[in-house]
Amino acid sequence: MASVMGGSPYAERRVGERRRVTNNLVARTGGLDGLRVSWGGVWGGVLVSLGSLILLSALGVAVGVTAVDPNTADAQRVAAIAGIWGAASLLASLFLGGMVSTRTGMVYDRATGMFEGVLVWVVSVLLMAAFAGSGMSFVPEFTFDPTASRAAAWIGLGALVLSLLSAVWGAMAGRRGAAERA
Repeated sequence: MASVMGGSPYAERRVGERRRVTNNLVARTGGLDGLRVSWGGVWGGVLVSLGSLILLSALGVAVGVTAVDPNTADAQRVAAIAGIWGAASLLASLFLGGMVSTRTGMVYDRATGMFEGVLVWVVSVLLMAAFAGSGMSFVPEFTFDPTASRAAAWIGLGALVLSLLSAVWGAMAGRRGAAERA
């Protein structure tokens, strides 16, 4: 076990406790019923995804400010590149958060891994919406364009689905294998 967990006595103790609880549950019920979600793992994944999103956003701002000359820059091109960077940063951050959630929560089975990825996504999106909503008073007045709003609604739906898939994919990639179970 020391080779898998890096020899940390805390990690070994945690693995032993999880095994003991699991073995007691199997002995009492004849099997594991339901999901064994680790909320500590979920919150760890949420914090990692939000932290990495902040870091990647800061990197994008630093590179953008350095690379763009304000006198000759095309505003639409800069906005498109910033949007692509923002989308890629969000997907990478949610993938990493999903992976951290299942690694930290010591998840082995597919169903629990997928569920933890969904939970990381839900909590992250709710927190991001709350943070964005708290800054809405700083947004200037704008006019409503129904054609652009339709396109934005479909793009928003697509972005939410892609971000959900990214978090679940990361959680599935972070699951522990059978070799680590022993």
